[in-house]
Amino acid sequence: MNQAKKRRKTIKLHWNVRCICCLLPSFLGIAVFFLIPFVRVLYYSMISDQFRRKFVWFDNFIETISNEFFQLAMKNSLLLIMIGVPILILFALLLSLVLSFGLKKLPFLRDAFVFPMLVPTAAVVLVWQQFFHGVDSVLPVYLLFIWKNLGICVILLTSALTTLNPEVYEAARMDGAKWFTIHTRLSIPMVAPTIFFTVLLSIMNSFRIFKESYLYYGSKYPPDYGYTLQFYLNNNFLKFDYQKLASSSVLTAFLVLAIVAVGFSLQKRYAR
Repeated sequence: MNQAKKRRKTIKLHWNVRCICCLLPSFLGIAVFFLIPFVRVLYYSMISDQFRRKFVWFDNFIETISNEFFQLAMKNSLLLIMIGVPILILFALLLSLVLSFGLKKLPFLRDAFVFPMLVPTAAVVLVWQQFFHGVDSVLPVYLLFIWKNLGICVILLTSALTTLNPEVYEAARMDGAKWFTIHTRLSIPMVAPTIFFTVLLSIMNSFRIFKESYLYYGSKYPPDYGYTLQFYLNNNFLKFDYQKLASSSVLTAFLVLAIVAVGFSLQKRYAR
């Protein structure tokens, strides 16, 4: 009996060692390419400059937060999240419902939504510039963000919807439920975790719209309504102002971390 227990413990120990060995390359990659650089950026955000390296602690953060251009960039980035992301998710959810329950015999339509992710950004922006010539607003960038990210959202939501048990819908139809009631009371609640994940992914992608926005405006100083955090970070990098760059990068990272934390807390609370 004791030998059997020892054998099980030995097997378990060997299994844990193998798991650790398999995960070790990933841990090393995270440490080398993420943790160590982030600690270095955090260090640069708390010193006066890269030559004297005198600790000023949170002075750079206070200066960055009080900077009018950082405030403008933060406002525009948050507006993109609050306006662009809900429209993107709503449109993607409607398309996913139609593709999953209304147009099952036309699977090639699902493949069409992968197209925006395959087209080079420069070619898309060139078309956008011709199509929205003379439009003096942030609307083209919002539409470009929605068009660029619609495909991945539709793919994720459609994959979740197609795994649902069809017997649930048959029972609902037998009880007299209509299309709108079925999907608002059954489909959406059952795929709520995927919706939460898609929302978080879209928010993260909203911080990656810089390339498209930069090419569309053709300048590192776009109009005020198009000036986002990525422009602020890029301009400080070009000016070699590493302290402002580091402090604004840390603030942006904590903003993303806060959004992800809130998203996961909401998912645990409501997506059950």
